[in-house]
Amino acid sequence: MKMEDVNLDENYLLVRDCKSGKERIIPISDSLASVCKEYVRYRNQLPLGKTKDGYFFVKLDGSKCGLSVWRWFKKCLSKAAIPYLGRRQGPRIHDLRHTFAVTSLASMAESGIDLYASLPILSNYLGHQSLSSTNHYVRLTANMYPDLIKDVDMICLDVFPKFKNYEAD
Repeated sequence: MKMEDVNLDENYLLVRDCKSGKERIIPISDSLASVCKEYVRYRNQLPLGKTKDGYFFVKLDGSKCGLSVWRWFKKCLSKAAIPYLGRRQGPRIHDLRHTFAVTSLASMAESGIDLYASLPILSNYLGHQSLSSTNHYVRLTANMYPDLIKDVDMICLDVFPKFKNYEAD
């Protein structure tokens, strides 16, 4: 991630070269922006003063960090005493994405927000090409929080008028 991709004044990241080949803007929380600002303060005290090639995260010599996200993730798992099962059996970095999506939807539903009205926002945030990809998380949320979905269904009970099915007669 380059310096110009991180906006800590307006709290967003510009994600380039995604899987879909598109760019997207990802909002970040105030707490994450605060931590990043603190990091920048310390980073700017490095003897080099400026980072090489304009990378946001750098080593002590100013060059970009070479330690992959995966290696950091495995280190975190190890420190938390969570066994890595390997061979796509997890935990995986992608599981964090699934957890974020499902808990976001659950939180929206608990707040009384219409899941299908907020689905395009979450879909864009996740970088999905279609709503059908994001709709998968609605089903996961329904499976994990059946009472929550039942409550949302009760709220929306009168949205569609009741009618007699004439085709069945």
